[in-house]
Amino acid sequence: MVRLECVTKYLDGRLVLRDIDLQIETGERLVLLGPSGCGKTTLLRLVAGLVSPDRGRIFIKGNLVSDSGKVIVPPEERLIGFVFQDLALWPHMSVYENLEFVLKALGLRRKERKVRIGEMVGMTDLEGMESRMPGELSGGQQQRVALARALVARPPLVLMDEPLSSLDWDLRGRLGEKICELQEEIGFTLIYVTHDRGETKQLATRVVVMKNGGLNSAMLDLK
Repeated sequence: MVRLECVTKYLDGRLVLRDIDLQIETGERLVLLGPSGCGKTTLLRLVAGLVSPDRGRIFIKGNLVSDSGKVIVPPEERLIGFVFQDLALWPHMSVYENLEFVLKALGLRRKERKVRIGEMVGMTDLEGMESRMPGELSGGQQQRVALARALVARPPLVLMDEPLSSLDWDLRGRLGEKICELQEEIGFTLIYVTHDRGETKQLATRVVVMKNGGLNSAMLDLK
């Protein structure tokens, strides 16, 4: 599904990632585990196409999407769902409109948009909240909206950057279960960033440990 070959990235003259070689298989829930500043989020941004590698190549589904200093396939053409740490919900749009915006960008007709949104609202337990604004929702509800928005276009690849870090432990556990349920039901490949070992144990089918911009030789397979 995703392959990184000798990927190196500098930010403001600082080496953030060095010689990353990584293969993510279709259907995996791969967790990138490591402390803040080790390069996890930068790796996600590279896969998403938000930044380009200074050296190395990135492939998605066998297609070259980034190559040493160049983004060959832009983010909007990579068919990737992304859940940011700050959720990045559009505050002036209702729950329904947040989801519909993604589908409008794909050119889906109104009837198909309505069907897809209805399915995703049901899968993320958001029934009855479609007309609410993000500011009217609890933290857990906002989190489910962010998940629904990332998944409503049915992307084959989903990236999540510490999306549960601001929630209390009980809610984090319940939403972690929901992410696993959705991944198994829909079948997308997941790359999930965290520094929390509890989340890792709950979510991962495979773990890659990151440290100081590189991949630790210790890799834990949880299958």
